Amino acid sequence: MRLRGKIGVWITLLLVVTAILFVIPAASNSTLLDHVERWFDDYSEAVDSVQVDNESPADTTTVTVGKMMVRIDDEIGHYAGVETVTLVETSFFPESKALATVVDLRPMLALQARHNQALAALNVANVTERAVAAELARLKMLAKGTGSVATKNVNYAEADLRVAKATLQGLSFDLQAIHDEVLQTWGDVIASWILTEDSTEWQRLLSRQDSLLLVTLPIDLSLATEVSFIRIARDGSRQQARKAYFVSPALATDQVIQGETYFFKTASGKLRTGMRLDAWLPQGEKPLNGVFIADEAMVWNDGQAWAYVKLEDDLYQRRSLLSGLTVVGGIFMTDEFSAGETLVMRGAQMLLSEEFKWQIEGDD
Repeated sequence: MRLRGKIGVWITLLLVVTAILFVIPAASNSTLLDHVERWFDDYSEAVDSVQVDNESPADTTTVTVGKMMVRIDDEIGHYAGVETVTLVETSFFPESKALATVVDLRPMLALQARHNQALAALNVANVTERAVAAELARLKMLAKGTGSVATKNVNYAEADLRVAKATLQGLSFDLQAIHDEVLQTWGDVIASWILTEDSTEWQRLLSRQDSLLLVTLPIDLSLATEVSFIRIARDGSRQQARKAYFVSPALATDQVIQGETYFFKTASGKLRTGMRLDAWLPQGEKPLNGVFIADEAMVWNDGQAWAYVKLEDDLYQRRSLLSGLTVVGGIFMTDEFSAGETLVMRGAQMLLSEEFKWQIEGDD
């Protein structure tokens, strides 16, 4: 019985194979390969249908749309703390950063001392010259009137007058040389402070009410002619910067930086001689128009700053801040962003994470 059953199974299997190979293809005018391909197509469609049916809307709440864009529904955005503001056009005067140093007054004091000594010597020579001239005049009058004065005394007096005049001339040259040295070192404005007796500006420097600053610009910058003040700070904080007022151009430059140099003065406060300060100089006569992007809105990626704008209710786009100008509290943009657009102030880091998460999933 067992053998007969096995034979029956093999006969049945042979009949089925024969039908597949010859009967079905002959009846449908199709080859076996055509049937195999059709079976695979039907299987693929069935698998795709099952995958679509098994997908849930909750699994596709966020998808990347276009370059540097991310779509996220309002519910998730609210949960993640996304906050936005409307950008407003504003004006901004661009600034350049420079280096300032509190000037040591001792070289000025040394020049002033030399000047005062030369001036005192010149005054003594003036008095001597006038006295000798008066004595010569007296001797000449006596010699002419009474003849009681010997000629040799008159000659001696004339020689003394010539010596006095030569001494006076030499001291005048010394005084002029010191005057020229002061001018060449400090310029005419500061020279007038040093050389003028009881100068108010000089007294304020000596009493530490004011400090003199030497500002050195980067080699590719110049100070605009209309600039009357700049802002300076000890700690590099533009928000804490205070004004320093223009005095004059400086006649010497830094041997390393080789940029233009200018003198400014400011209230001393806690400044000390030799301190190095950060300085901000306005550039240009006309303001720039653009929008302000606050620090809170920035997100960093690939070594540069970005910010997100809201394009639709659930669509956000990341834009570069590379072309902006750094200002207090953020970046001033003249392009890439426009007034009226909606800027993401909070939640930008979450948007960046979502954007890259779905880019990775799309690549997989």
